[in-house]
Amino acid sequence: MLLNSVRNKFFWTLDGLKGGLIKNQLNEVKLGVKHPNSDKAKDLKNQHTNNIIKHAVETTPYYGNFNDAKTISDFPVIRKTTIQDNFEQFQSYKFKDADNFKVSTSGSTGVPFFLYQNKGKRNRNHADIIYFFNAASFEIGNRLYELEVWRGHNEKGKLKAWLQNAVQFDISRLTDERIEAFLSLIKKDRQSKKTMLGFASSYEMIAQYLERNNIFLKDTGIIAAIANSEYLNPYTKETLGKHLDTQVLSRYSSEEVGMIAQQTLQSPNNFVINHASYHVEILNLDNDKPVKPGEFGRIVVTDLFNYAMPIIRYDTGDIAKLALNEDGVEVLEQIEGRKMDVIHDSKGNIVSSFVVYTKFYNYYHLLKQYQFIQQGEKEYEVKLNLQGDNFEFEDELITSIKSDFGHDANVVITYVDEIPPLSSGKRRKVINNYKKA
Repeated sequence: MLLNSVRNKFFWTLDGLKGGLIKNQLNEVKLGVKHPNSDKAKDLKNQHTNNIIKHAVETTPYYGNFNDAKTISDFPVIRKTTIQDNFEQFQSYKFKDADNFKVSTSGSTGVPFFLYQNKGKRNRNHADIIYFFNAASFEIGNRLYELEVWRGHNEKGKLKAWLQNAVQFDISRLTDERIEAFLSLIKKDRQSKKTMLGFASSYEMIAQYLERNNIFLKDTGIIAAIANSEYLNPYTKETLGKHLDTQVLSRYSSEEVGMIAQQTLQSPNNFVINHASYHVEILNLDNDKPVKPGEFGRIVVTDLFNYAMPIIRYDTGDIAKLALNEDGVEVLEQIEGRKMDVIHDSKGNIVSSFVVYTKFYNYYHLLKQYQFIQQGEKEYEVKLNLQGDNFEFEDELITSIKSDFGHDANVVITYVDEIPPLSSGKRRKVINNYKKA
């Protein structure tokens, strides 16, 4: 559409008038993500790494304690609580009185967390987002459907939404009627290039509805559906893609840090790491040593661009499996979600959340919602919110769960009328109330 092209030109013209702050960053991101092993990309990253280390040590009380540090591995791994308990110690005195941006998240535990970002970091983050949107064939100015919990604090004004060509669809209560309303929207929308961005759990509910009602939509113009904020399970990725005739991709990012990794049209199953803007480590679950390809570990991120509050070796609380692509570049094969919600079998071995999700695939047509909770060493609870009145597969489901979690596992099924989301709108499908050390 002509209007979309005008939107695109307007955005880049405005950026050009400001000195190309985002365009210049975007060119650097392209190099660092597409060719991270090139000499130029390595030199740039080393420069950014050395700059953030020098700045952190010289201008923040917390990192001032590590003035002998030369490389990232010389610093300790920190967690969200480390920053919360020493908040002012992480602030750079050079940026403390600057016009910084406050970014916050309720977190999956519901505990508020925020920090500050300087303008340079914000520009870099915009460039990161644009690059990974482009990697899903989205261009600025095209239609973007945003499936979110929209409230006053995050809702865009009408003018901003129009300029961005964004449709804000609220998913607070994603009933069948709301799903029908959404499907009606995208079917009536005549724009030829549309992209979806939304919570993985909302995609799952839409996928279930489409499959339950045998609905297949063709030629809707949906180029890609990007899932964020939550784990995208294989059922949703395959089923939604099949019924909407599109590619479903998963994004790994956070409000406090930014765009860390994403699946792309060229890499639909592995997560391409944002090597340009972050130093990403996958460390052992029990110590701070790097894992080998094929192993699971903790995702630890160093932000190379936040000078207002330098964040070095930040444990995100999530775990992932490291892999190498055909060019020998590190990628993430799987992202499992929060370490504290990793599930163990009755003998204490980690069981992938992928295994948990597969237990429910055969019953999706009977379920509105489900939740799997480890309540004790060998105690597991399954919460089911049914479509109808009866679930005739209790014994079959319990037997299936025991086949992977142990025949001595105690599995209890509880029937509920609703499994409420967190305040953020996210839905935790897998919970560990038994915290194995």
